[in-house]
Amino acid sequence: MVFWFSAGIFRRGRALRRRGIRVAAKCVDRERDPKGLSTLTMHFTAEDGRKSQVRLGPFRSPPALVGGIIDVVYDPEDLSNAELPDKVMTGRVSLPTAVGSGLVLALAVFVLLFGA
Repeated sequence: MVFWFSAGIFRRGRALRRRGIRVAAKCVDRERDPKGLSTLTMHFTAEDGRKSQVRLGPFRSPPALVGGIIDVVYDPEDLSNAELPDKVMTGRVSLPTAVGSGLVLALAVFVLLFGA
């Protein structure tokens, strides 16, 4: 499960680093959870004219209020993959985590199949 999660984060971040496009997005909704963390719903128009709405967060201090405009980076091949420019992952954490958990998974499968 850790492997799947960290590999997904790495792939999404890698896509944003390689082909991400920065665009202004408008905050159209803000939700707060019981812990006080906020999730923002952002609306933007891609360079090719497609419109998209994505949820970003959670944030302790949201970077925008409803109606506010902030920049986001989106993947033109998957408009649901968007993030704040300063939150685009470098892969420094997710790639080693994916590799490490993949090795643990391979070891566990080996032990299950062949015994210790």
